[in-house]
Amino acid sequence: MRKQHRLRLSLPAALTALVLGTGTAGAAPTANVATCQKAMVGSGSANWRSDSVVAGPVGVQREPLGRMTRTRNGLTAKMPILVEARAPARVTVSVPAALRNRVFLYYGRVIGRDGRPTTLFTEARGYAETEFQPCPNKPRTIWPGGIRVKGHAAVHLLVEVEGRPPVHLPLGLPRGLRRH
Repeated sequence: MRKQHRLRLSLPAALTALVLGTGTAGAAPTANVATCQKAMVGSGSANWRSDSVVAGPVGVQREPLGRMTRTRNGLTAKMPILVEARAPARVTVSVPAALRNRVFLYYGRVIGRDGRPTTLFTEARGYAETEFQPCPNKPRTIWPGGIRVKGHAAVHLLVEVEGRPPVHLPLGLPRGLRRH
């Protein structure tokens, strides 16, 4: 009898984990990878930190959410991301669990709702995290991409370098300027 009781308790927990893990209920799909092949040409300025919001080896331009475009799915902004590292280092940028129903990342090979690659934020759900794989021949690698946000509450991301605790990357408050 006791075993059956434990099974009943674990079944709802397993179903909840399954539902949350598949990205239903508006949550972003889990992970994506941004390889060196998806990076921009060049490696950025050696002084990049002076003009950026920084967390560990990762930076984005100051006030990255200051000029967002309004769409039917929320606010979007182009937000290139720079990682100061060389392969084989891997850096993961993720949306904190509490924000995953309203913040979505678009870097690397983005898959649209139809299952095909796309460059349009409005055609894809976005991702909860992206693993950035820097280029071996550059001191810094920059990827094109961006972010979509629902609502106007403050946004931050988490930056994790292999084996180290995550660091907060504060992006600020989203502000929509024009309708798309």
